[in-house]
Amino acid sequence: MEALQEKAKLADERIQQLKSLIATIGTRQLDPVVYIRGLQDQNTKLKARVQSLVDELLTLENQRGVKQQYDFTNKVPKAPIQSVAQPEKPVEAPKPVVEAAAAAAAPSNDQQEAKDKKEKKKKPAKEEKSGKTPANTAIDITRFDLRVGKIVSAEKHPDADSLYVEQIDVGEGKPRTICSGLVNHMPLSDLDQKLVVILCNLKPAKMRGIMSEGMVMCASTPDKVELLQPPSDCKPGDRIECEGYDCSSPDAQIKKELSDQILPGMSTNDKGEATFKGVLWKIAGITGVVKSTSLTNVPIK
Repeated sequence: MEALQEKAKLADERIQQLKSLIATIGTRQLDPVVYIRGLQDQNTKLKARVQSLVDELLTLENQRGVKQQYDFTNKVPKAPIQSVAQPEKPVEAPKPVVEAAAAAAAPSNDQQEAKDKKEKKKKPAKEEKSGKTPANTAIDITRFDLRVGKIVSAEKHPDADSLYVEQIDVGEGKPRTICSGLVNHMPLSDLDQKLVVILCNLKPAKMRGIMSEGMVMCASTPDKVELLQPPSDCKPGDRIECEGYDCSSPDAQIKKELSDQILPGMSTNDKGEATFKGVLWKIAGITGVVKSTSLTNVPIK
């Protein structure tokens, strides 16, 4: 019984606490009249702000010449604004198509003057920088560096039965090593101290382990090969010339592919004299000619 009474007492206390809390909340509720007035005030302020923005917009559009067809303030259509007729500009007759295109493409005087100055500055600089003559693209004897050489010594190639290895003076102060496939065509004794013609700018190539630095020029048939012999009063380094061809500036080096295109133009004539496309080989200051001992009208290679 006492326990029940204690619980009833606690329940009454809780009820009183809740009533007190409800009463406190009730006193904090807004008065409806006050709330409505607040909303009306806010609405009035919003309308005023909207009208202010409309006025600003109208002012800006009027400044830009935009015609207003509606009075936003009084909410009525505006009377149409009479546009002032502008005087018409005279229309130019169209230019002919060719003339118009030429006029559009032609640079102005200032542009042309600037372009001319730029080109004047560039061209000399480019020429000075290169300092070179245009490359020779002819497929002829002008690409060959053909010189008189003297065989200082010769021996058989240690690793090739068909090759001789010669030391040949071509006027450079030091003999060149050149390998020639002449073993089956002449004895070593025919080479010693002989004057010959050497193709000096052929790209060096190894022949069975020995670097060959040129080619000995010969009149050749399938059965017989003879050395081309310069005049006896020549000296090592004398350059071969050919009338009608400027042989003073040969390539620094040529590949076998190019030499194979030029060599078909070289042959002996019916006197055994060396020619390029029928024009005699000559040596400056020397009256004699380069020739083969007995082979006539045969290729030179």
